[in-house]
Amino acid sequence: MKKKIFLFFIFLLFSTAVFAYEVDINADNLVYDQNSGKISADGNVILVWKGKKVKADYVEFLVDKKVMNAYGGVKIEEDGNAFFADSINYNFSDESGEIKNTFAASSSIFMRAEAMLRQDKDTYSVNSVKISNCDLDHPHTYFKAKKGKITIGKRVTLYNPIFYIGKIPIFYLPIVTKSLEGGSGFSSKLNYKFEPGYTSDGGVSIKNTLEYRFNNKTSASALFDYYGSRGWGYGGQFDYFSNDAKASVFAYHIEDLSTGTDRWTVRPYYWHRLDDKWSIQSQAEFVSDKSFNNYYNQNDWNRVMNTLESYAAITRQDQNGNLMILARRFDTYDPSKGDFETTSLTLPQVNFTYYPKKIFWGITNSFNLVYNNDYREYSLDNFFYKNSTAFSYSLAKDFKFGRRFTLKPTLGFSEEWYDKNDSGEIDHMFLSKYSASLNSRFRATSWMDWNINYSATARAGRNSLQIDSAANDYGIESNLLSYTNYMYIGNRTTVRNFLSYNLKEDRLFTPQKWSPFVTEIIYTPKYFITTYLRQTQMLEPFKFNSLQLDVRVGELEKIYLNFGAFYQNYDDDPYYSYRTREVDNTLGFGLWFTPKWRLDYNIKTTAKLDFTYIRMNEHEFRLYRDLHCYNLGVTWRIRGVYHEVFFKFDLKTNMPFDRKAVLEEQREDERIFYPWR
Repeated sequence: MKKKIFLFFIFLLFSTAVFAYEVDINADNLVYDQNSGKISADGNVILVWKGKKVKADYVEFLVDKKVMNAYGGVKIEEDGNAFFADSINYNFSDESGEIKNTFAASSSIFMRAEAMLRQDKDTYSVNSVKISNCDLDHPHTYFKAKKGKITIGKRVTLYNPIFYIGKIPIFYLPIVTKSLEGGSGFSSKLNYKFEPGYTSDGGVSIKNTLEYRFNNKTSASALFDYYGSRGWGYGGQFDYFSNDAKASVFAYHIEDLSTGTDRWTVRPYYWHRLDDKWSIQSQAEFVSDKSFNNYYNQNDWNRVMNTLESYAAITRQDQNGNLMILARRFDTYDPSKGDFETTSLTLPQVNFTYYPKKIFWGITNSFNLVYNNDYREYSLDNFFYKNSTAFSYSLAKDFKFGRRFTLKPTLGFSEEWYDKNDSGEIDHMFLSKYSASLNSRFRATSWMDWNINYSATARAGRNSLQIDSAANDYGIESNLLSYTNYMYIGNRTTVRNFLSYNLKEDRLFTPQKWSPFVTEIIYTPKYFITTYLRQTQMLEPFKFNSLQLDVRVGELEKIYLNFGAFYQNYDDDPYYSYRTREVDNTLGFGLWFTPKWRLDYNIKTTAKLDFTYIRMNEHEFRLYRDLHCYNLGVTWRIRGVYHEVFFKFDLKTNMPFDRKAVLEEQREDERIFYPWR
C-alpha cells in the first residue's frame, strides 16, 4: 500500500536557509535522515522548482552539500521541452549539473547524448551527441559529433559533425546548427531525392534532386538527371511563398543526343502585394519545343504546348473598382518551322472596371473601359500594331412582384475605336453598339425556378449612331431568347435544363435557330459521393449529340474511385467523322491499404460503342511505401508509344510524416504557382 504523499516547501522551515528555491516534492515514500542530512524520495517521484519538473524512480537530497541526485526513468520538462536520462546530478549552490545518457525532444528534433553539462540557466554542453528527426532508439539518419551545445528552447549546435545513414558515414560538416523555436524538423533543411528508372526511348535513367529549405518561406532545388542515350540534363527551381509575395523560377536544359538539339524551358512567376490596394504580377513561359514536357517533365499537366503566354501586370483594387495595366505576349508553335513565333503582343492594355453601384430609384449602373495596343495577325500574313479603345455603360433595375416573380431590365451602350482597318491602313473608326436585355425569374414551386431571358445587341454604322441596317445581318449582332430551368430534388440533387432560340436574321445564310437542349444533373447522396451528368440533344437536326458522366467516390487520403466517360457525335464534323460512336473513358482509384502502403492507378482509354476496339491513351501506376524516415515510391507510366518506370527514394521533410498536410500544401502550390505542372 502506498504511503501518504507529502508536499514540502524547502524541506519545511529548517531547510529554507539551505536552499534558496521553493521546491514541491511528490512521492510514494519520503524520508529525512537527520544524522546524514539526506532526504530520500522513492516511487513515482515528481519534483517541481523554478519552472522545471523532474520525474524519477528515486531522488536524494544531500542538504549539507546542496546536491540533488535522481536515478531511474528520469524525465525533465522545461519550457515545453522534454529530456529523458538515466541519472541527474545537480548542485544548487553553483547551479551546475550533469545529465547522463540523455534523450531529448524539442521542435521535432531528437537528440541523444552521453552527457549534458549545465553551463548556465538555459545552456548545456553535450558530449558524444546525435541529433536527428527520427524518434527511434537507433535512428535511420543522424548527425553525430563529439562536442556540441544546446540552448533550451532556442538552438542546438554540433561541432565537426558527420552525417550517417544507418551506420554508414556520408559526409562531414564543420558545424551544424538548428533553431528550436518552432517550425519544421531538422531534415526539412536539406532533402535529397533519388529516382532510378527506365524510359522507352532513352534506356536507363537516374533523376537526382537536392532541395534546401532556407526557412518556411524560401526553398531552392538543384536537378541533375541522366536519361541514357538522350544524355544529361540539369536544372533548378527557386520558390518563395509569403502572405504578401510569391515567386517561383523553374529552369531545365538538356543537350538531347538523340535529336542533336538543345532542349530547355524557363518558367518564372511573381506576385507581390504592395499595399492593401496595389499589387504586381508577372509570368513567363519559354520552351524550346512543344514536346519538351513529354520527355523531361512527365508530371506536366500540359504535356504538349502549342501556345505560350507571358505577361506582367500592375493592379489597383478597392471597393469601387479595379484598374489593371497589362503587357501580354502569346507565342504559337509553327510546325513548318519547328519553332515558336510571337503571334500576339499587347503593350499595353489598360482595363478599368467600375463595380455596379446604385445611383437612384434602385437603378444600378456599371462601367468598363479598355485600351489595347495589339500586335497580331489581322489578315493573312499581315502583322501590325493596332490601337483600340472600348467602353461600355449599363443601367439595370430589379422589379419584384410578390415573392415569386422578378423582372430585371438592362440597357447598355458601348463605343469602340480603332486607328487602323484589318489591312493595316490608317482608318480612324468609331463603332457604336446598343444592347438591351430582360431577365425574368419565376419561383414555380419551392423546388423549381424558371429563368427566361431575352437579349439583343444592335450595331451602328461606322462613325455613325444609326443602326447599320444595310449590313447582311441588318446591324443586329445578337437576338436571343433563352430558357433555364432549375430543379432542387431533395437536399442532394440539382437538375438544370437550358435551351435558347436565335431570332437573328441574315441576308446571306440562315442562322441555326435552336441551340442544343442541355441537361445537367448533380447528385451527392453522401458527402463522399458526387455524380455529374451532362447530356446535349440537338434539335435541328434532331439527334443525340453528347453525354458526359463523372463519378467521384471516397476521400483522397483514405480510399477513392473516379470514373469518367465522354461521348460526342462527330457525324457532321468533316475533321472528326472518323471518331463517330467513340467514348473517351477515365478511371482512377487509390487507397491506403495499410497505414504505410498506398496504391494509385489511373487510366485513360478510347473505345467504340460496339466494343470492336479499345485504345489505351494513357495509364499510370503508383505505389508508395512509408519507411519511417524515408519515402519509397514506384511509378510506371505509359503515354502513347512512350513509357517509363522509375523508383523514388527520398528523406522525409518532417517527422512525423503528415500526409494530409503535405498534400494540401502541394495542391495549393500547384494551383497558384505551377499551372503548367
